[in-house]
Amino acid sequence: MKCENCNSDMQGIQNTVWHCDKCGMIIPYIADTKGPSILKKAANFTKAVTKHAANGFKNVPEIVYNDRMDKCNNCDKLRDNGQCSECGCVVKIKAAWAREKCPIDKWSEYKATRGKCRGCGRK
Repeated sequence: MKCENCNSDMQGIQNTVWHCDKCGMIIPYIADTKGPSILKKAANFTKAVTKHAANGFKNVPEIVYNDRMDKCNNCDKLRDNGQCSECGCVVKIKAAWAREKCPIDKWSEYKATRGKCRGCGRK
């Protein structure tokens, strides 16, 4: 979200207010009431479960999960009920599944690597 006063990026603070670090402007957080229909949510969930099953029900390592959740918790698309207003998912579940990715590209599908980190997924 951009600050109306100075056009800088504003930071969401626990889904209660938006704060601009540059000019100090604070505005109340208003959840996006728009989002996918119940039918679209069901289709998204069915697709996600199918991919999760096809991938052997693999979850991401804890460090990747925490990184994904940090990004979701600071996103203006996260609703108070823990759902993403973009895709309708419950982010705590979606962030744990290896084959899932953020619908607005804040995090991608997890692919295990065997580098210095020994498989945590980070480079």
